[in-house]
Amino acid sequence: MKKLAIAITSLLLMTGCSSTPTITNTNNIKEHILKDNVAYDSFSSYSDSDTIIRLPNGEYIHGTKEVNGKYYDSDQDSGAIQAKKAKYYALLATDVNNYLTEEFEGFNDSDEVFYNKEGSFTNASTVMNENGNETDLANNPDYESMTIKEVKEKEYNRLIQEDAKEEKKNLSSPVSELNELLPKTDSISRTVFNKKNKYAIHYYEVEKNEYFDYIKKIKEKGFDSIDPNSPEETFLGVNSDNISVNIHYDATNKTLDVDIRRQ
Repeated sequence: MKKLAIAITSLLLMTGCSSTPTITNTNNIKEHILKDNVAYDSFSSYSDSDTIIRLPNGEYIHGTKEVNGKYYDSDQDSGAIQAKKAKYYALLATDVNNYLTEEFEGFNDSDEVFYNKEGSFTNASTVMNENGNETDLANNPDYESMTIKEVKEKEYNRLIQEDAKEEKKNLSSPVSELNELLPKTDSISRTVFNKKNKYAIHYYEVEKNEYFDYIKKIKEKGFDSIDPNSPEETFLGVNSDNISVNIHYDATNKTLDVDIRRQ
């Protein structure tokens, strides 16, 4: 009987059934996703409610996994986040990267430029001040000399922080009246801006049939087309309260941009 007990214990140790899942407590998983520039595709196979954790080797998983003798379980990890949020952060990183690629097109990472605290940059050594006089940027406290690579890093962090402030503001403020006029959809989205007189949303992974269904619903909400000859991927409409909506669908990237505002 003693030999049998030892055998069972050994079997449990071999299968890992007796091991307690390690809690990684990665409370900064958001920062990891943004810093790693993880692609949306990394999380696209997960349901929005699935939990996500980041392993020490940098891998993002949902579920359990053994790494170097340690077991990780996303359902038991206090630092896990839902896949819907992970997708949001991944899309944000993609958006910011695409913006920076366009913004710095034609520049090499090693090029030296002057970076402004407000987020602008120039490769000129002097600029005209408000009095029409040239100012030497090398001695200007509002500018800092750095490489394009360093500027990109600063801009990336600045844009991420701006988005975080906007997200926090949207979560803490009442739902915009303009947003209430829009059809509800399960497509993952990012709020581009939410202000008193205008509201904009960017949707991802939208199939063409979902786009047409969205247009049907927007018409049911009381928005009539003001440009019947516009391409099928675009809808311009207005309702009886003179609130306009501008919708554009990109079939290639499966994205839907919605802009609604008071005239």
